Amino acid sequence: MADALKICVDSNEASAHAEVVNYLRLAGCEVEVRKLPVCDFVVSDRCGIERKDARDFVGSLKDGRLFSQAKEIAAAYVRPILVLEGHLQRVFRRTQMKPASVYGALASLSLDFGFSIIPTEDIEATAVLIHRLAYREQTEESRPVQLRSVRREMPLHEQQMFLLSGLPKIGVTLSEELLRRFDTPLRVFEEITKAEVTTSKSGRTRRLNGSIGEVKGLGPTIVENAKRLLSGSFTEFCRLHERE
Repeated sequence: MADALKICVDSNEASAHAEVVNYLRLAGCEVEVRKLPVCDFVVSDRCGIERKDARDFVGSLKDGRLFSQAKEIAAAYVRPILVLEGHLQRVFRRTQMKPASVYGALASLSLDFGFSIIPTEDIEATAVLIHRLAYREQTEESRPVQLRSVRREMPLHEQQMFLLSGLPKIGVTLSEELLRRFDTPLRVFEEITKAEVTTSKSGRTRRLNGSIGEVKGLGPTIVENAKRLLSGSFTEFCRLHERE
């Protein structure tokens, strides 16, 4: 017996249109309702689906939501799909939106963001379409369901902190302190590699010499471990690991 089709549905979409969830479950699908990072339905690792009825589509175009949503979905899924439900002509008659603006937006979704745009008559037809898309992706193409988040680029200063926080015992707070003191990761690495640790005559106290010793929370052991990591031989470390 074939495995049941799996479909993820956004919780807001499921609450607003329970008939879609009911149809999919009656059709034998395994439906997971949860807050999705982007889009309304996910039917595979590459296919995220946004459903908009004609009125909502025009409204999202007016208030600027449409293209920001499209950018996020297209960034997360290789095969983004817009299900356009209902009749645009009725919306044209009820609003002052020019047809050229709406069709221009549809053209942009297709050409600039790579959306496939599929019209449906009503919510029942949308439910049937979602089921067939899931069947195509999971049964015919053998693709798994996989949720994807929007890939937002980490700001450069956060990348610098992330780089330094990878050193032993240097977390985000200490990496920020180091960058505020020395400004660049390269300068931090240079200060670590040239750092010297002195021991008192009694042998009980060790201290860092130079400006790096002025960084709050940074002790001799942390610097020595970081120095060993930065200056040690990769080949030798590999050999030591193989012996263990």
